[in-house]
Amino acid sequence: MSTKKKHPILNIIFYVVVFVMLFYVVVNTFFPDQSINILGFKSYVVVSDSMEPDIHVNDMVVVTKIKQEDLKVGDVISFYTYLPTNQVDSLGNRIYLKSVVTHYLAAIIDTDGVITYKTHRAGVADDAYDDWNDINGNPTDITYSDIIGTVQFVIPSVGVVMRVLTNPIMVILIVANIAIIVTVVKVTKKALKEVKKS
Repeated sequence: MSTKKKHPILNIIFYVVVFVMLFYVVVNTFFPDQSINILGFKSYVVVSDSMEPDIHVNDMVVVTKIKQEDLKVGDVISFYTYLPTNQVDSLGNRIYLKSVVTHYLAAIIDTDGVITYKTHRAGVADDAYDDWNDINGNPTDITYSDIIGTVQFVIPSVGVVMRVLTNPIMVILIVANIAIIVTVVKVTKKALKEVKKS
């Protein structure tokens, strides 16, 4: 009578990988602003063509924190700024929404000890700086406190999958489905063992 050898190490690796993936998804879904501090990195899906042909729509950029003194012109940075929407408030003023943008760092400007940063999109002159606004739509400059980090690498065309995985409802459904599948597999194995015994 032959018995199949079990591989506990493979099982452990499998469960560790699943746990890490679920932890990553949960942190990014429920604590998006703190995930870079918790995990040490943050990923974003590119939704505009402003960095094409260097970075495409639906590419995922992986960003890590960087010290202010380590920033240099030419870095690809992700930062917070306010972008105009199609909505207006009760006074008829355009509403600006806090958003994450990934562009090239074009210049570092020191004005009497106050450091600000200029950025530009792909495919333009180095001094074709972007114009950014604050929450009220007034022109503003990027400061270090706005910078999330620098792009370390780009994973092409995974945006659709990541958008699904960072949707809280989809996360709940995925976790529920995994639990159901694991339960069904265990129940089936137990039933098959009972059948073999009888």
